Amino acid sequence: MNTPGELQAGSPLPLPLLEHRQEQAGGGGDFEGAAPHVHLAQVAVDVFSGDELMALMSDPSASVPPSPPATPAPLLFAAHQGVIAPIQVTLAVVVVCVAFLAELYTVPVILFAAAGVAVMSVAYMAQASPRIVARLVMLLVVCAPTLRVVDVLVRSPAALIDELDKLEDARLGMVALFVAGGATFGAFSPSTLSCKCKLRAAAYSVCAATCGDSIFRVRMGDERMPAFAILNGALPFFAAVLIAHGASRQLYQARLPAL
Repeated sequence: MNTPGELQAGSPLPLPLLEHRQEQAGGGGDFEGAAPHVHLAQVAVDVFSGDELMALMSDPSASVPPSPPATPAPLLFAAHQGVIAPIQVTLAVVVVCVAFLAELYTVPVILFAAAGVAVMSVAYMAQASPRIVARLVMLLVVCAPTLRVVDVLVRSPAALIDELDKLEDARLGMVALFVAGGATFGAFSPSTLSCKCKLRAAAYSVCAATCGDSIFRVRMGDERMPAFAILNGALPFFAAVLIAHGASRQLYQARLPAL
C-alpha cells in the first residue's frame, strides 16, 4: 500500500471522489496546517483499501460515471413535424373542400376559417416556421368565434335566419368541417404550441361561439339555437381538439426514447 509520502501533488486520484469518501469516513482526521497533497494522501490511505487505491491510480477515469447523452431536440422536433405536417395539410384540404361542396362559404365565420386553414397549408408547403404557423392558427381559432359574436349583433334578422336554414340543410358537412378543423388545431406538437395555450384557445373558442349562438336565440327567438350550433359545431370541434392533442402528445413522447 502506498504511504502518504509517496502520494504527491499531481496524483491521478480524482479530488471530488476523495472529498466524498472523506465525508463518508467522518472527515479523515485533523490535518490543519499540513500541505494539501499530504492531507489528501492521508485521506486516501484512511478511506480506501489497497485494491481500490491501486485501481484508482492505474485508471482514474474508471470511477467517474459517464454523462448521460444529450437529447437531440432539433432531430426530435423535425421527426415529429415530418409525421404531423402532412396530416394537418390533409385535414386543412378537407375543411376547404367541405366548405365549398356544402356551400357553407356564404357563412362569414366559416369562410374566414376555411381561408385561414388554406393559408396554413400554403405556409407549410412553403416551409414556414411551424411555430409561427401554430400561433397563426391559434389566432384564427380565437378570432373566428369572436367574429361570430359581432356577426349576430350587426346582421339583419332575415339574413341570420337564412343562414341557419342553410346550416341545418348541410348538417353533416358542418360536423365534418368542425371535426377536421379541430383535429388540425389539436395535432400541433407540444414543442410547437404549448398544451396550455392550445387548450385555452379551444375553450375560449367554444365559449365565445356559445355566447354568439345565445345572442342569436335572444334576437331571433328561434328555438333551434343554441342547441343546434353546440351539438353540430362546438362539441365536435372541442372533442376533435382533445383527441388530436392526446394523439400528438403521445406520439411526441414515444419518439423521445427512440431518438
